[in-house]
Amino acid sequence: MDIPKSPYVALYGSNSGDWRKAVTPALDAANIPWFDPTNDEWNGIDWHNGDALQAKIDRLVKREQDALLGARCAIWHMGKRIIEAGVDTGKTTEAFASRLELGVLLGRGLKTWVVVEDDVTGRNYLRAAVAAHPSAALCASDREAAERAIAWWRG
Repeated sequence: MDIPKSPYVALYGSNSGDWRKAVTPALDAANIPWFDPTNDEWNGIDWHNGDALQAKIDRLVKREQDALLGARCAIWHMGKRIIEAGVDTGKTTEAFASRLELGVLLGRGLKTWVVVEDDVTGRNYLRAAVAAHPSAALCASDREAAERAIAWWRG
């Protein structure tokens, strides 16, 4: 997906399944551009081969950071269980890089709606960090995050 030229909502957080599919239809219906940083070029990169692929990782991270810094606002989701089409795959993620993204969003003061699922390791810290920043708001669901982002966008 190309980074939009016009203002957009950035959809960042864990790659814990297809949570973005719960958000994008509402944004589309409201005619709000969005950016999903999910990129198949990450497939096959892991801690075993990351050093050998550092140049590729540098390029992918730069693109993600450029898009994050260019967003008008963001929805950030953190899940541990990988859920696809409503089904728990039995796989999990700790999504360490996503935690950095949240720090960037909070540090920038970018308006951000945050969902932290109940099984996430470190969830209490993440929720407290969000609560400490007036630019961010905790949401109980992706649907709530989308609704609040749309209301703010129209605002």
